[in-house]
Amino acid sequence: LAGCGTGAWQSGSTGHSGVLRARFTRCGETQYRVDFSGRFCRLLPFRYSVTLDVVEDCGDRVTLAGSSFLGRLFGTFSYTAAADEDAFAARYSSTKDSGRFALRRAGS
Repeated sequence: LAGCGTGAWQSGSTGHSGVLRARFTRCGETQYRVDFSGRFCRLLPFRYSVTLDVVEDCGDRVTLAGSSFLGRLFGTFSYTAAADEDAFAARYSSTKDSGRFALRRAGS
């Protein structure tokens, strides 16, 4: 799972979507730090990090979960994700929004 990925995010609440990039860094046996960056409404750049815990490891596929506080304006976002050697698919939710991320490993 370590490395970079590119793809898109889409809000299920507002319908907004955009390009998404991520850098995955392993932080021990059961955690990954993911640095996300992208744009909201094609104009406003965003960047934030989240630590995801491996909650299930099936060898060729892992299930991850975690949360991050994105300030008072956006609140806490919770994530559940599945990843294999080529793809990362996540669902996110907060009190104001929910949606999904879909990323492919750079070069895949």
